[in-house]
Amino acid sequence: MSARTIRLALSLLVFSVLLTFVAAGRLEDVAPHRGFNPKLRKRGIVEEPAYLPRPVAKRAAATSSVCTSAPPLNPTAPPSCGGNNCVNAFNKQFTASLDNLEGFCSSWTSGSSATFSATGAGAFAGNCVGTSTAASLQSAVASKVSSACDCFLPKQTSCPTSPGNGSTGGYRFLNEDTKPYQVTSMPEVDFDIGEMYSGMMPINESDPSRSLFFVFQPTDGPPVDEVTIWLNGGPGCSSLEGFFQENGRFIWSWGQYQPTFNRYSWVNLTNVLWVEQPIGTGFSKGKVLANGEEDIAREFADFFKNFQKKFGIKKFKIFVTGESYAGRYVPYISAEMLNRNDTNYFNVSGALVYDPTIGATTYTQEEAPAYPYVEYYNNIIGLNASFMATLKGLDESCGYAAYREKYYTFPAAGIQPPAPSVSNACDINGLASNAAFNINPCFNSYEINTQCPIPSDVKAAMHAPTSVQWEECSGPVFVRRDTSADPIRKVLPQVIEATNRVLVSNANLDFVIMTQGTLLAIQNMTWGGTLGFTSKPETPIVITLPDLQYQQTFVDNGYPLGFEDPQGTMGIQHYERGLMWAETFLSGHMQPQFQPRSSYRHLQWLLGHIEEL
Repeated sequence: MSARTIRLALSLLVFSVLLTFVAAGRLEDVAPHRGFNPKLRKRGIVEEPAYLPRPVAKRAAATSSVCTSAPPLNPTAPPSCGGNNCVNAFNKQFTASLDNLEGFCSSWTSGSSATFSATGAGAFAGNCVGTSTAASLQSAVASKVSSACDCFLPKQTSCPTSPGNGSTGGYRFLNEDTKPYQVTSMPEVDFDIGEMYSGMMPINESDPSRSLFFVFQPTDGPPVDEVTIWLNGGPGCSSLEGFFQENGRFIWSWGQYQPTFNRYSWVNLTNVLWVEQPIGTGFSKGKVLANGEEDIAREFADFFKNFQKKFGIKKFKIFVTGESYAGRYVPYISAEMLNRNDTNYFNVSGALVYDPTIGATTYTQEEAPAYPYVEYYNNIIGLNASFMATLKGLDESCGYAAYREKYYTFPAAGIQPPAPSVSNACDINGLASNAAFNINPCFNSYEINTQCPIPSDVKAAMHAPTSVQWEECSGPVFVRRDTSADPIRKVLPQVIEATNRVLVSNANLDFVIMTQGTLLAIQNMTWGGTLGFTSKPETPIVITLPDLQYQQTFVDNGYPLGFEDPQGTMGIQHYERGLMWAETFLSGHMQPQFQPRSSYRHLQWLLGHIEEL
C-alpha cells in the first residue's frame, strides 16, 4: 500500500469514525439500540468558538515551551530506573510531558511562578520549593521528587526531527519496511502527533485479501520492550473507538469540537496497538470464517506475528487489553499466544478487561443483578413506584433474587448451574431500559447518569456530509454465532495462572454489564485451585495524585490550583491469586473515556509499575 493510499485511508478513517455517535459495543445478547440512539435526535449545526488550550498557570521559565528539546538519558541513573523497572509510582504518573511536570510542581507551591529547569530530578526538586512554602512541605516535595529517576526527564513534548529520505528522525520503529505505514499528520489535529503508524496487515502473508486494520503508537516516554494491545468489543465494534475516544495520544470525544491532547493516554507508559478485529469489523477486510473464539484467536495471533516481523519487534512483553465483548477476545487471544510457547513473539505478561463478557452474560451479568441495580440507582433513573413494584415481582418470580442470595457470596457457595434462557417476560434489564427512555430520551445504558442534551455531534465540526453513515459496529464476525465456552471455564484461569497479572474491572454506572454480575461470574470461576474470591472486595482505591485532565476547569472557575486534589475514593480493589479486581466509581462502560485517571492506574498496575491501585 502506497504512502498516498495510507494518508487517504487515515483521512477517511478520521472522518468515518467521527461521523458516528458513540456506542461502546452491542453485545450479541443485548438489544442493539440500548444506549444512545442517533435516530432519536434532531440533527443540526452547532456553532461554537473553537477551544483554545491554555496553560494551567503562567510559567516564568524559558523551558516552558510546548515543544522543547529533551535532555539525554542519565548514564549514571540507578539500575531500577527506566521504563517498567521503575517502582516510583509517585513520579511515574507525571512523565507525560514537561508541561505536566510544571503543573505538578506549581500545585505544591503557594504561587504559580515557580521556575523549572530540565536538568535532573535534583534540580527539579529545587525548583518546586520556594521561600514562601512551608518548610515541612518543602521537605516532602524534595524527598519525593529527588527520588524520581533522572531518566524520566525526556518528555513526549520533545520536538521530533522530521524524517527525510532514508532518515528515521529518531523514531524507534521507522525503517524502509515501516515507512509506508507512517502517519505524519491527521486532519484537524493541530499539534505534533509523534511517531505513529497505521494500515492493513495480512493475517497470512501469502493472502493479502484477508487483513486487519491497525493503528500503532510507540510510547512517548523512555523506550520499553513491550506492546499493549487494545481491542473493543461488539462483536464487530471498531477498536478505533478506543483510539479516538479512550486511551490514544489525542482524543475526540463527546462534545468536543476538535481533538485534544490526552494527558492520560496509555502511550505515556507503553507502546500501544489498536486493531480492528475480527474480520468483518471496521476497515478490516476478507471473508468471515470464524465459528468461535478459537478461530478468532488463531487469526489474531497470525496477524500479530506478521506485525511484529514488519516492525522489527522481538522478545517484547505482550499485554492484551480490551472492553465489553473483548472480555471474550482477550482471554482467548492470550491463551492462544501462551499455547504457542514462543516467547520471541508471544511473551504474554498480563491482561486487562473492562466491563467484560466473561460469564453467562445474559443471565448472570445482565439480568440477575438488574433489579437491585435499578433500585439502588433509581434516584438517577426515575422509575415510578408501581413500575418498580412490577420489576421487584419479576425479580422474585423469575428466580433472580434466589439466585443472588445463593451464589453472590464470599467465599463462593459452589459452582453455579448452567444459565437458563431469559424470556422476554423476565427481561428486567430491557424493561427498565425502555421505561427509562420514556422518562429521558437521552438515557444511556452504558452510563446511566447521562441526561439531555446528548453530547454534541462532531459532523458539523468536521464538515462531513450528513448523507454519509458509517457504522462503528458492523459485522457479522462469525459464520453463524459465537460457539465458544465462556472464558471463565478455561482460558481466563489459564491466563491468570500463567501471568499472575490479570485485571478485571467493572464501572458502577454501567447498566449493560453490571458490577454485581461480573462478580457473580468471577465467583463461578476456579483458578489457582480455588473457586472464586475467598473474601468480598472492599479495599478502597484512593487517588491522591493531581488531576491532569480537569485542573484547568477548576482554575478557570476561580478555584485555586490543586483544589480538586486529592480526588479521593474512586473505587474498590481486591487481589487474590494473580487476579486484581477493580470497581470504578462514577464511570460508565468505557472506563478509559469516563474515568481516565482511574484507568491510567489500572494500566500502571498491569505493566508492573505499582502493586496496588
